[in-house]
Amino acid sequence: MSLIAAKIVVTPTLMWAVSAAARRWGSLVGGLLSGLPLTSAPISIYLAAEQGERFAADAAIGSVEGLGAVTVSYLAYAVAAPRTGILASVFLALAAFVLAGALLHGVIQPSLWLATAIDLPAMALVVALCRPRAGTEPPVRRARPPRWDMPARLAAATALVLMVSGLAPHLGSGLSGVLAPIPIISWPLIVFARAQDGVGAALDVVRGSAQGAFGVLAFYVCVHLLLGRIDPVAAYAAAIAVSAACVLPWLVAHRRPRAA
Repeated sequence: MSLIAAKIVVTPTLMWAVSAAARRWGSLVGGLLSGLPLTSAPISIYLAAEQGERFAADAAIGSVEGLGAVTVSYLAYAVAAPRTGILASVFLALAAFVLAGALLHGVIQPSLWLATAIDLPAMALVVALCRPRAGTEPPVRRARPPRWDMPARLAAATALVLMVSGLAPHLGSGLSGVLAPIPIISWPLIVFARAQDGVGAALDVVRGSAQGAFGVLAFYVCVHLLLGRIDPVAAYAAAIAVSAACVLPWLVAHRRPRAA
């Protein structure tokens, strides 16, 4: 079975696991888990297998640029969500992603380290903006989500990963890298959290995703530095381990059962 075929199975499985964790431990933990390179890592591995290790290592620079664009989309959502509806806030976030990606990849074209220096404070700003504030909208509590909820989440996540996987090999290493960190699991989680539990829950997912993005950034830096220099299996194992180490402290700190 090809890696793309495997991702058709793996992606909905991951979406189900993250959604279940969000229901058990809250939207913030769901965001943290969805911020891990759960789908961007398979895309990078796919690029290395099909296009070569050098291609995937170069694509990692584009992925750091793309992660910056994703972070800008989180910033736009954090500002827009309390003031606009579900569709408007998502549209503004998508527009911010496209504009930031075009600016970073098409105009600035930063080095790996400059892109990293841009990403880090932007991620920290998202975390700060999405912290709960006194007097914010209380979350809506539903005893049980509707029956269509989980199938819709799985379908949305799978459709996104198929789109990214289908386009990436034809766009070159730079644009392929920019597409790889698109938050395939995070955005469906954000939308459903907003629809079911309110703005506060959606912002919790965004905050968790931004915290998880520190791990994604570490993953891509490791891939660029290690791939082609050591065995690819060891390179990806090290990148995933470093990524997990960046997120684990937040995950342990926030893994609290939701109130009944």
